[in-house]
Amino acid sequence: MNSNYVTFNHPDENLGGLSNLNLDYPIAVNGVRMPTAEHLFQGLRYRSAMIQAATISVEHPISARRFAASKAFRDQTCERWRQNQLEIMEFCLKTKLLWNWVKFGRLLRSTEGKTIYMLSTRNEYWGVLACNDGFVGKNHMGQLLMKLRDELLSDNNEHLRTLTPPQHLDLKFLGQPIQAKDRRDHVRQVGIRTTEMVNALRP
Repeated sequence: MNSNYVTFNHPDENLGGLSNLNLDYPIAVNGVRMPTAEHLFQGLRYRSAMIQAATISVEHPISARRFAASKAFRDQTCERWRQNQLEIMEFCLKTKLLWNWVKFGRLLRSTEGKTIYMLSTRNEYWGVLACNDGFVGKNHMGQLLMKLRDELLSDNNEHLRTLTPPQHLDLKFLGQPIQAKDRRDHVRQVGIRTTEMVNALRP
């Protein structure tokens, strides 16, 4: 393998923890637990609390992605989500780090000095496609991971220990503004189960 870069693809393979589809990095927002950062990203696609709740209650992240992109809801996709996917994904990745500071932090640090590529068979926006001459694609996921890694490796990474959603995006989660999170409160704020949250939203 070229020593100047690393790749990841399947969440259960080498460096699979870099994937938002890996189930070993649960997160929480406003006290509600979710299996992955992918659940949060797909949930934020909508303003409807019920659609968000249904999305994040789907057990597997691939299924959550498919559910969120289904024709039944697609026309309700928030335009702000469409226009600011990179910034929203960056927020989701920072949330993943905040809740998995040691484990995910260690994984990010292990890629120090290397270019990160997310391999894909069709997605040239978030990842890259392998070809005879190397890789083709925008690799936005890899770019965001490298940005987060470099911030973590810097001498001053204290800002990563607290998380405030970008105010101009006006992100809502289950009908409420997303609250700032300080990882020092991690032990005290373990969150409620997704099933409890879904039941509470039902009429």
